Amino acid sequence: MSFRRAIACTVVVVSVPAHVRADGQGGDKDPDRPEAKDTQKDPRDKDTDKPAEQTDKPDGDKSYWDNDHATYNWGGARDTLADHGVSIDVVAAAELFGNTIGTTGTKLLGHLDAAVTLDTDKLGLWAGGTVYVLGQTNQGHGINELVGSATQISNLESDQSYTQLTELFYQQSIQDDAVMIRVGKQDANRDFGTPRFGGNFINNNFGMYPQAPLPSYPTTGLGAIAVVKPVDDLAIKAAVYEVNPGVGGLGLDTAFRDGGGYQLVGGAAYTHHYGPAGRDGGTTSVGVWRQTGSFDEQDVVDPGTARTFDSDAGWFVQNDERIYARPRDKDDPSGLTVITRYGWAQPDRTPISHYGGASLAWHGLGLRHDDTVGVAGAYMTIETPLGGRRGPGHESFGEAFYKWRVSPFLSLQPDVEYYHHPGGDGRDALIAGLRAKVKL
Repeated sequence: MSFRRAIACTVVVVSVPAHVRADGQGGDKDPDRPEAKDTQKDPRDKDTDKPAEQTDKPDGDKSYWDNDHATYNWGGARDTLADHGVSIDVVAAAELFGNTIGTTGTKLLGHLDAAVTLDTDKLGLWAGGTVYVLGQTNQGHGINELVGSATQISNLESDQSYTQLTELFYQQSIQDDAVMIRVGKQDANRDFGTPRFGGNFINNNFGMYPQAPLPSYPTTGLGAIAVVKPVDDLAIKAAVYEVNPGVGGLGLDTAFRDGGGYQLVGGAAYTHHYGPAGRDGGTTSVGVWRQTGSFDEQDVVDPGTARTFDSDAGWFVQNDERIYARPRDKDDPSGLTVITRYGWAQPDRTPISHYGGASLAWHGLGLRHDDTVGVAGAYMTIETPLGGRRGPGHESFGEAFYKWRVSPFLSLQPDVEYYHHPGGDGRDALIAGLRAKVKL
């Protein structure tokens, strides 16, 4: 079955009591990257991986460094546009990383996001609708060129420089967010892969599942998803996406190639609360996926004898926990985030068959209440090692960072990562670098 037929045959019929409200999980791959307004966030939680949202005062009413954007409020035009349903976000980032052992050297990468969000309610059209457009350009080289990991290391890296339309979708919320439907080009990790507070880590594998081929940055894809909340704190999700989307350009026709296949994803997320004032808590999510297409057998001695499969499948599970230092003080965001994740895919046809990861991050350090420090580690099974040895091989890595939020619009993040057997059989690597980000 083709992606076109999979979309055509996807019919979702939903009946939800009118009293159900939206208290499910939300996702933020990178808290400094423009994101569509997330209708799934828990209203009791602040996004403590970034400074509290503010409204830029008119130019000159406060210090430059206290503004939310480096370009100010455009004389009040930014707020006026937002009040009328048009939000514009532009974020620039640059990172310089070097490898100190193995294949030594440095790599410089630059990245720009430009996003526009249209709110149909504020535009005077209809309630609950959102149109989101994200364009990106990425220039330079990522550090993985010197490391040789089975996946890109930085969450800004790509196999090539590009300028592209990354996301273009329409999202409709129904019955006070009890039902959400989204159609268009999108990042599947927003709904299935990204933990709520995982965006501060630079390593790509702490914000997505490397063994699950979900369309995600930079290879976002066409698809459709429905999210239903039958009871408070429970979200049930079902989606269909294209397989093997490309990088660069508009990317709106790759889903309809002959033999392109499709991917089905289903999952559920339950959000729990405990402690004083019910502020502490987390979200446990599970998911399964299946894709069609052509998949070569892994780790074969003679390529001429390799089998070809017409489907692939796997599953994943994740828990993110937020424990506040002073839970009774709702204005204090300081606290600990603990995230554990595991994923599995069919080993005879998937390059990465097992993945397990965990991370700890503390937000709010004394007077530096908007800064974050974190450590994380992960392990992957590589069925066909990239260096040519017989598999399976194993790759493990760890990361430590400090994110200094100089102002609401500027952050500097030194980062250190160690890789053991990158690619399953490569030389160990120790990389260090710095990322700078500015909200324009």
